[in-house]
Amino acid sequence: MIPTRVPGDVPVDPESDQAREWLSDELSRDIYADAEPGLLQRAWKAVTEWLGDLLDGLEGLDAGPGTLVLALAAAAVAVIVVLIFRPRFSSAAKKPGKVFAQDLIEAAQQHRARAEQAEAAQRWDEALAERFRAMVRSAEERVVFEARPSRTAAEAGAALASAFPEARTELLWLGRRFDEVMYGTEHAASDDCRRAAALDGALESARPALSPEPAMAAPR
Repeated sequence: MIPTRVPGDVPVDPESDQAREWLSDELSRDIYADAEPGLLQRAWKAVTEWLGDLLDGLEGLDAGPGTLVLALAAAAVAVIVVLIFRPRFSSAAKKPGKVFAQDLIEAAQQHRARAEQAEAAQRWDEALAERFRAMVRSAEERVVFEARPSRTAAEAGAALASAFPEARTELLWLGRRFDEVMYGTEHAASDDCRRAAALDGALESARPALSPEPAMAAPR
């Protein structure tokens, strides 16, 4: 909410520096810090820079009350921006995406090699993503299910779970973790990557069940 009064120890007609300080204090509140980063931060940076220029332009003018109104209006703008755009950005960040971001088709072993390199460098997000891609590509190479570039992580996890029902829980977990790490706001940990690597190894030696998708060649 926009404050209807200011603390008793602060001048009612602030100088531009004081108004800027109030604006900075307002923007440091948790509601802004908790907002989804990215576009919202860049948009708000542009707004605050514009307001700063306005405050600088008021220097030397008899605009004490006007400066106060401007500072309070800036707080109102901040609240409106957060309330309107934060749900949109959060929703976009959580939207599931494709397993393979590019049309280039690579072998499962190439994805595994990148996963191992990322693990060695402790780049856990990349390691988990490449491990999952290796598992999906391996299933395509083994004709467990057809290759489909537009397949999402949730779809791939479900297809793998149908083909390897004994690992269903782990496969659905890995599909969710892929989305959380690659298209959400979470990060993978070393334990996630070890768990994914163990699952990858188990599937390589496992015989798939009947194909989870129609009109497919028999698995080999």
